[in-house]
Amino acid sequence: MYPYQLGHHNEEAIESGAFWFYRKLGFRPGRPDLLRLVEREEQRIARDPKHRTSARTLRRLAEGHAFYELSGSETGAWDRFSTRNLGLQVNRRMARSGKNLDEFKNRSTMRLKRILDKSYSGHTSPVHGTAFQNFAMLATLLPDLASWSTAEKKSFAEIICAKSSADEMGYLHLLQTHDKLRDSLLKFGSQI
Repeated sequence: MYPYQLGHHNEEAIESGAFWFYRKLGFRPGRPDLLRLVEREEQRIARDPKHRTSARTLRRLAEGHAFYELSGSETGAWDRFSTRNLGLQVNRRMARSGKNLDEFKNRSTMRLKRILDKSYSGHTSPVHGTAFQNFAMLATLLPDLASWSTAEKKSFAEIICAKSSADEMGYLHLLQTHDKLRDSLLKFGSQI
């Protein structure tokens, strides 16, 4: 969850105690310093149920992202992840290639089409084309993509199609079930 929703530069969320609403739902801060602050504040509340967290403390708690993890998931796995980091990794890859954006995009797109071969049905709508090009540039971070099984490649193609559809939940579900792609995105999106 983004800091704004918790109260970062959002006085309405501070006044309503939004942080505690999300905490009761099971969200936790991703930053260790903020998690320690939450634990101290929870101890105060346990000692004195009438205790109210100050606006100053709520503002501190809203300085970082909060995460919700399902039971059985790896605690903290997504704490350092940012889509911005993925973009930076792709930009670095493009810079190392010596290509400009159009050349890099075209070369990446051709590479991904070649690797996915028959797994991708070749949707022709502009939305599908854009999603494919974006994933193609991202796929340059996956050096072992060509060695993925046919089923893994087919699933990757389905994820690309789902990303360009109106159903974001379908995309997320497919992504969560593709271990190799999910793990790669997590790895590269967690590197600064």
